[in-house]
Amino acid sequence: MARIRHIALVTDDPAKTAEFYKKHYGLTELYRRPGDTGEKGVWLSDGYIYFAILKYGEPGAPKLGPGQTSDIRGIHHIGFYGDDERQTAGELEADGFKPVPFPEGYRGERTAQMGDADNLKYLGPDEVQIDIRSRGWNEAISFAMQRYDLVPVKEEEEVR
Repeated sequence: MARIRHIALVTDDPAKTAEFYKKHYGLTELYRRPGDTGEKGVWLSDGYIYFAILKYGEPGAPKLGPGQTSDIRGIHHIGFYGDDERQTAGELEADGFKPVPFPEGYRGERTAQMGDADNLKYLGPDEVQIDIRSRGWNEAISFAMQRYDLVPVKEEEEVR
């Protein structure tokens, strides 16, 4: 079963936007790029979700929509953990979904790397970008804070 582990949003000022989420929602900063300003991006977490706040227009946060032409700021993509990202990618392609059309030469076009983990990027329904991974975000959270795992709720027996 897949799990949502990552959400990214694009904004004109990642550092300022990150401060909002840190101040009002108590999120923890994992890291920023560049390290002194966060001008290109700031990565946060609540211990469950890896939350990227990216600079609008940077190569790592291309414009959205068909042909990557939109000027929209806001939620940029959703990242899902799965058991086998290559299998999931094959299933998406078999159902007619396409990889995100990055500019030629951008990090291998459809695969971004975080360490040795593949991060495949596809366009889902309504051209929403979807990242597919089997590892990587949990490790990044664990470097900066305690990481929490969700556990299924066990229903209590009905009281008779």
